[in-house]
Amino acid sequence: MRCGRVFLKQKAVFVTGARTPFAKSFGSLMTVDNVRLGTAAVGGLLRKSNLDPKEVNHVIWGNVVLQLDAHNCAREIVIELNLPKNITAHFTSMACATGLNAMAQAVMMIESGHADVVIAGGSDSMSNARLVAPATLSYGLARLTMGKKKGLAALPAFFKEAGYNPLSWLPRPLALEERSTGRTMGWHGDLIGELNNISRADQEALAIASHKNASEAVMKGYMEEEVVPVTVTRNGETVEFVKDEYIQSDIEKMKAKLPTLKPAFRRPNGTITPATSSGLTDGGSAMLLMSEEKAKQLGYPTDISVKSWHFSAIDPYPQLLLAPVLGWGPTLKRAGLTAEDIDLFEIHEAFAAQVLATIKCLQSPEFFERYTGSRDVVLREKFDFSKLNVNGGAMALGHPFAATGGRLVTSLANELRRSGKRHGLISICAAGGLGGIAILEHTPETN
Repeated sequence: MRCGRVFLKQKAVFVTGARTPFAKSFGSLMTVDNVRLGTAAVGGLLRKSNLDPKEVNHVIWGNVVLQLDAHNCAREIVIELNLPKNITAHFTSMACATGLNAMAQAVMMIESGHADVVIAGGSDSMSNARLVAPATLSYGLARLTMGKKKGLAALPAFFKEAGYNPLSWLPRPLALEERSTGRTMGWHGDLIGELNNISRADQEALAIASHKNASEAVMKGYMEEEVVPVTVTRNGETVEFVKDEYIQSDIEKMKAKLPTLKPAFRRPNGTITPATSSGLTDGGSAMLLMSEEKAKQLGYPTDISVKSWHFSAIDPYPQLLLAPVLGWGPTLKRAGLTAEDIDLFEIHEAFAAQVLATIKCLQSPEFFERYTGSRDVVLREKFDFSKLNVNGGAMALGHPFAATGGRLVTSLANELRRSGKRHGLISICAAGGLGGIAILEHTPETN
């Protein structure tokens, strides 16, 4: 680990990644919290890579659904895995772009010479989201347990602070609404579909493609390259959970069911349904990044590098989920590429409507004029959907918020290696009107 010295920029490479299976919230991983999801992903990554933990300089880990007894989840993972205690670690959070942001921070640490080996990633358990008690109840309980008066004598002070109506003591569930707009992400996704004339039929076609691609990836064994098992207890029996829970393999059955589904967010005329949304999910993903020099020294591949990345923002209303559109141009320019140079695209499937609106707005002079003052578009040719999410996306696999970035990076890197293709682009929308973009470059190694 380097401390406060200036070094020449060194190249950062992505070595490998690992993730837990993605489970439906309150499903197979219901009893596994953020830290345990993180230890499963990081522990699996270390086993998969056969890396000596003593080589790790730093861990960067993120959550979106915070775990109150683990304020720095990254450090808790280091401790629970009994890794060397001199490994530093820090927490990060950027809504659904958390995992991608963790990767970008790892690259910056390596390029600046502050680390040679960094593990980055994120985990989220919607099943273990903490309920929020009203402040009046918390204060009342504090008076009851820590005040000068104890027992029955303390009750008057408790009721004075907490109130006399027990219904007012009920905890509030995790808020899924945007603080700035008071609307859910799904509501905004539906509005974006309407504003950009995205039909329900087109959304359903994209959802079918996502499940079809994911099912085929499972059959080809591609998921086994990235998924590591999680040990869980069911009915007193210890078992290993190894498979993603959302993937629909019976595509014909799915097609038959789609027309029967009701709008999920804007009723009665909304176009987004549960099938064209990513489901609430539990899971974790981890990435191993090194300096090129260190990777060569340890005998690891150096063929995948992070060519460029960019984080963007947009006014949350009305186009909340389209901030990535504003990030593609700067990311491509920094990499010296155009959209037509990209061989594979991984666009996060929060909703089918948001994916299709992103692609449409990348070709819209009106959109760019409104938000940038220029009518220059990013996509100058018709988008090739055969390059999109070729092994499935979040509609099929699920979306544990902080883990999605790591899944996308690992999936894209693996596919670039399998296919021998050169460039892949990742695009993630995030709450608060944020977006994250990254380009990976595959340069096959020569002996």
